[in-house]
Amino acid sequence: MRARVEIVIRDEAGNILSQLAPHEIDLKNQSLHEIEGAVENWKQQALPEIEASLLTEAQSKFTQEIKKTARQL
Repeated sequence: MRARVEIVIRDEAGNILSQLAPHEIDLKNQSLHEIEGAVENWKQQALPEIEASLLTEAQSKFTQEIKKTARQL
């Protein structure tokens, strides 16, 4: 048996800010503890990618706002 794990980050309005492709885990005869460990390992690998993406997006929006403000002056 296989399971798919997805990470989706949404804002307060429910809009998707970041999403990674599903990651499949082969459940076989694994215990719940082993499955949780596999999910946690994948999450630890995926979160830095999400954080970098969100930071880049935030920096881009900030830069656009600064440029917009500068043009208005």
